[in-house]
Amino acid sequence: MHETSIVNSIMKTLELEFEKEKLDKMKSIHLKVGILSNIEPRLLHNAYSAYHMSHPEYSNVELNIESTELKIQCEVCNHITQVKNYRFLCENCERPSKNVIQGEELLIHKVEFED
Repeated sequence: MHETSIVNSIMKTLELEFEKEKLDKMKSIHLKVGILSNIEPRLLHNAYSAYHMSHPEYSNVELNIESTELKIQCEVCNHITQVKNYRFLCENCERPSKNVIQGEELLIHKVEFED
């Protein structure tokens, strides 16, 4: 389950970015996960719960995951289309496009702290 290594990487990133005093006040982590990112949100939540067994200091920190839609930008007319049913066709000119601009990401979108 690669979600375990993803959770470890997220927490390491936060530990590098923020001082310990700030991390002690962390209350939630918000992620944006694209549907083509090969990450299953349910498994990511499970891995995050397992992470708490060896890192109880973060057990009160909530993990929120937002799935992002799949969008392409047409190379011909520059139109942005939300992909439905994995049909990578521009809704404006109906040409195929492989230019994915959203839907492959895993981003730490926001981190909330207690006041």
